[in-house]
Amino acid sequence: MDLSHKDITLEVTKKKLKCGSDTICMMPWEAMAVNMESNIRPCCRFNNKHSVSPEEYKESFKQLRIDMLNGKKDPRCTKCWEEEDSGVPSMRTRANIFHGLKFKKQHLTENFRKLTHIELSLDNTCNFQCRMCSSQYSSKLIKRDMWAVKEKPDIEFYVAKVQKSRYETLKDMDIDWDELRSVKLLGGEPFMSPNFMDFLYFLDMRTDISKVDLEIVTNCSKKMTQEMADILNDFRYIRLSGSFDGPKKINEYQRVGSKWENGLDNWLEYSEMLNNKRMVIHQTFTVLNVNHLDESLKLYEPHCDSISWSYDEYYLNFLCAPDWFEEWILKTNSNEKLKQIFKQKRVYDDEKWRRVMRTIYALDEFYGTNIEEANPELGKILRIHNKKRVYNHTCDGDPNCFYCNMYKEVI
Repeated sequence: MDLSHKDITLEVTKKKLKCGSDTICMMPWEAMAVNMESNIRPCCRFNNKHSVSPEEYKESFKQLRIDMLNGKKDPRCTKCWEEEDSGVPSMRTRANIFHGLKFKKQHLTENFRKLTHIELSLDNTCNFQCRMCSSQYSSKLIKRDMWAVKEKPDIEFYVAKVQKSRYETLKDMDIDWDELRSVKLLGGEPFMSPNFMDFLYFLDMRTDISKVDLEIVTNCSKKMTQEMADILNDFRYIRLSGSFDGPKKINEYQRVGSKWENGLDNWLEYSEMLNNKRMVIHQTFTVLNVNHLDESLKLYEPHCDSISWSYDEYYLNFLCAPDWFEEWILKTNSNEKLKQIFKQKRVYDDEKWRRVMRTIYALDEFYGTNIEEANPELGKILRIHNKKRVYNHTCDGDPNCFYCNMYKEVI
């Protein structure tokens, strides 16, 4: 990978800062991630609560850069620290290689350098209704979220309003595109977005895309047209990230609307149509499929160059689970990253865990599905432990008692 950019050094400011390269991440100096509210943060992993308006971006993260230069770990970057603690290369370590930290670190100051990487979702146009997702990221989930808000307010879903075109934000920003070297496109589903081809041509008119690496996250449900392939092959390099979430039955259960065989066929066809590419399969693990983590990772190894995975932090998060759940998962899964995540992050929260249970049953009601058919081992153990809670609880006649209301689901 060519790491030489024009003018990679910065003029050192009057106050020189200590370079603690063990905590430095190049993203706050050279990157931005545009969220669904069209606000900006250094990367997609950075806590979204701290994103800022486009006008504020360059100045708002000055203290973050100062802290990194002085060897301080920012808690908003916890995901990368977790991965590194478990011996897994993180987004930070990969970004530092791509952005050439070893060539630049002695010249970094608290000031933003130049934009070399940008990440954004073009819009929320999507044809899937993934259970861990929301209408903010999938237009197909608007009806479900409206139903949940009305019929199941206790699971705390919401209906999102999303700008039709995310990259309109970029048009109004004072950006020097000359050093752009990397772009990451998220969904919705980029291959069905009305903005997809427009955005690629937008980039082609502003910079030399033969020097740009492009990453696309896709659900693999749509065929790639020849026009798409032609312009994609004009980019320096394509990193295609295909989203699958476990074996066929569990994948189709979690990713409502997906057809596993069709998705895998499209994935293999993408590989044939693209030239300079890296094919990466990414999986999201939730309480619904994490018991099959080792099996799922192994399943896709023959079909890609590498595999990555993350865990859901919202509706179906397993890190609020009781002790028995962690013990059960780790009996059949030996993944070191998973062990470290449980060790460092899991804190039993009865209220959150009950909300996860309500979410599972509510979504089964909406979709007319059954967790025990999609993942029998999980369905059985949830039933056993929920029965214990139902039978042993004491109710004072509260009409909204969680365990009384759960009676029909678990009996």
